[in-house]
Amino acid sequence: MWPSTRPGAPATLAFTRETKCCTYVPTLPNFLVGRIVEDDDPAMAPGRASIETRIDARLGVTPLGMDRPGVQAVLYQVGLGAAFGRSRTLRCPHYREEAGGACGIWRHRNGVCSTWFCKYTRGATSQHFWHGLEQLLTIVERELSRWCLVRLDLDPGLLTRLLPRGADRGAGGMPTLDGATIDGRIDDAAYRAWWGAWVGRERELYRESARLVNPLRWKDVLRIGGASVEALARVLTHAHHGVSATTIPERLTVGQLQTAPVGRDRVLVTTYNPYDPLELPRLLVEVLGYFDGSPTREALARIREERNINVQPSLVRRLVDFGVLVAAD
Repeated sequence: MWPSTRPGAPATLAFTRETKCCTYVPTLPNFLVGRIVEDDDPAMAPGRASIETRIDARLGVTPLGMDRPGVQAVLYQVGLGAAFGRSRTLRCPHYREEAGGACGIWRHRNGVCSTWFCKYTRGATSQHFWHGLEQLLTIVERELSRWCLVRLDLDPGLLTRLLPRGADRGAGGMPTLDGATIDGRIDDAAYRAWWGAWVGRERELYRESARLVNPLRWKDVLRIGGASVEALARVLTHAHHGVSATTIPERLTVGQLQTAPVGRDRVLVTTYNPYDPLELPRLLVEVLGYFDGSPTREALARIREERNINVQPSLVRRLVDFGVLVAAD
């Protein structure tokens, strides 16, 4: 995603070398925070230090985990299209500039960071699967973080304050963007209300949460997560079948796309993702109109007869994966 230095390369969206795609602060469930704090591998020292800094700052720090600071969350939403991958202000605190942009908490990253890619081997087909996995992991993280608090026997009053506010929007919900939040100031009384008897023992709660989750297996996660996790797991299994599919739909039509010329003989085609355009031969783009909803075999035959171009099935499948062609039904 860095700007191309190749002569004549098409102009595409690019990230800066100082940020890469790391312009997002991850929401970390309590058990992942505990794993990071407990990981004494020397290679984890920078990531561990960045987590310790976030804990000490107390911004977005709750028994459920670590949420994004309010200012960063708002800036991310407002500047998502133009600023993502380009703004140093939005850069993740776990980004290791001295290590060439490595992630300090990579070993214990959350579901969002584990499943996000700027490009996919099979285009939209792959993206569909990875988005499904992100949704599943996010729900799993939410349910396990709550389960940890129940197992740790948190006071019901604390649970009342923690769960209803933004229960489905991260570890502690989206903070109100008031003056204190903008300035990074913490209301001590409010913070104590979030933590109760665990104030000053935040690391202990996170470690205990990791201890509870570490021995779990998938059957345990299904039991804890209930119907929501089981349903999403089934959807994901179905999406995975699509990733391995090699068949071509019986009828195809042209999908929604944008084109831009690249010299005389090439065309840049953008479909499902502005980060992942295809550079295609102009001759191929010119014959896309043959796919008009009629049987695919007939469309390919007409292209051979009228344009003397033999479009291979593997290429048609790739065009389907990237959304250049879509099933007519």
